[in-house]
Amino acid sequence: MGRIRGFTLIELMVTLAVFAIVAGLAIPSFTQMIRDNRSVALADNLLSAAQYARAQAVTVKGAVSLCASADGATCGADWTAGWIVFADGAATETATPPQVSEVLRHWEAPGSNASIEVQQNSTDTNFIRFTGLGTLARTGNAAIAAKIEGCTGNSARNITINRGGVARATAAEC
Repeated sequence: MGRIRGFTLIELMVTLAVFAIVAGLAIPSFTQMIRDNRSVALADNLLSAAQYARAQAVTVKGAVSLCASADGATCGADWTAGWIVFADGAATETATPPQVSEVLRHWEAPGSNASIEVQQNSTDTNFIRFTGLGTLARTGNAAIAAKIEGCTGNSARNITINRGGVARATAAEC
C-alpha cells in the first residue's frame, strides 16, 4: 500500500493563521476603497441628473428642474434624501418654488454619510431649473459639492453648471 498524502492539522492551522493575518491587513484598505468609489459614484449620479434635466428641457422645449426630494414626488430641502428631475410648471423661469408637473426620473437617497451642497448664485438652493434652450433659468452658475464622509484623496467632486447649462465635474479634496 502506498502512503496517503494530505495536510496535517498543524499545517492547516498555520495556513489559516497566515490567511487571517493577510485578511486583517487587507479589509480596512478595501473598505476605504469602497468609500472612495461611493463618493465618486455619488457625484456621477448628480452630474448625470443635471445632464438629463438639461436634455429633457431641450427635448420638451420647456422648463425642467432638478430638485432635492425625499418622497420622489415633491421637492424638499435635503439633497441626501434623494432627488428628482421633473417638468416644471412654474409661471416664469425665475419663479420660486418650482411646480412639479410630471416627475421624469427619481434617484434614491445615496445612503448614509453622504454630503451634498447645492448653490446657485452663491446661495444654497433646493432646485436647479433649465429652460427649453438648455440654459440655466435663474441668474448665476450652479455649483454642487458631493462626497461621502470619510473619503480620502481626491474622491470628492465639485460639479459646476454654467449659465449656458453645461455641467462638468472636477475632483476635489475630501
